[in-house]
Amino acid sequence: MIGELNRRAQLLSCSMTPDGGGGFSASWNAVATVWAKLEAVSGSDAFGPDATQTRTRYRITLRRSGDVAEGMRVQIGARIFAIRNILDEGRPAQTMTLLCEELP
Repeated sequence: MIGELNRRAQLLSCSMTPDGGGGFSASWNAVATVWAKLEAVSGSDAFGPDATQTRTRYRITLRRSGDVAEGMRVQIGARIFAIRNILDEGRPAQTMTLLCEELP
């Protein structure tokens, strides 16, 4: 399994900075660089009043780490994925699985 982790990825965490007008500005910063495996899992279409939006779900596998949390993002090349769920089997497992959606 570890040999299948063949894509370089960055884990991104959100930082909120005051914007001076009473609000906040979000910025995404790299917190770690890891090797990952990217697999498309499913796709769906969401119909709205103005357009059809396609959503594709992905499974991203990486070495087990305590630095990953739901709400973070994964960047592989120019593509960015929002982490929706984390499947972690615990200490004996070498890897963990992230269920993600690609952001437009």
